[in-house]
Amino acid sequence: MTGSRPGLGVVGRRLAQFLLDELLVFVPMLLLAIAVVWLFHPPGPILTFLKVVCYAMLALVLVGQWFVNAWWPYRHGGQTPAMRWLRLRVVTLEGTHPSLGAFFVRELLMLVDGFAWGLAGIVVMLVSPRRQRFGDIVARTVVVRVPKSADQAAFPGPDGDLGAVAGPQLALGRADVGLDRRHRHHQ
Repeated sequence: MTGSRPGLGVVGRRLAQFLLDELLVFVPMLLLAIAVVWLFHPPGPILTFLKVVCYAMLALVLVGQWFVNAWWPYRHGGQTPAMRWLRLRVVTLEGTHPSLGAFFVRELLMLVDGFAWGLAGIVVMLVSPRRQRFGDIVARTVVVRVPKSADQAAFPGPDGDLGAVAGPQLALGRADVGLDRRHRHHQ
């Protein structure tokens, strides 16, 4: 691996992607909740009804987030809808398509990355060499830039201003992915 650190541009792009994906889940659920309250509110005290609607919407938002952040990218080449718009992709450290389990781990660990309104995930991305959040580190994934044209290699390759790749070439060696323990001890 080279000693150069990736740029900070990827952090901003990942934040924009996160917000867009969250809006894709939250806005339809909010509109559905408003419609349910408006169309089906019972006569009398509405507070209990609103609690039921809120808990149901919370459950639907959690399912929606799992769908958008785990199932969708698993089925669509490692990209959420916003990742596709912003030309980002999730790959394993070896450069392959992650398993559904890896996407599930990434989504589950949003509980950690989302601590303090996402500040924990931002700090981890800023200090990690590959701009990974905690969920990426545990799942052994990295977010990379999708090339503009088919002539550019998607992975490995330079990341320019996005900085999602650790260096000019991210051809990971055996020691980088934990296959050669002897080499790791000598570093």
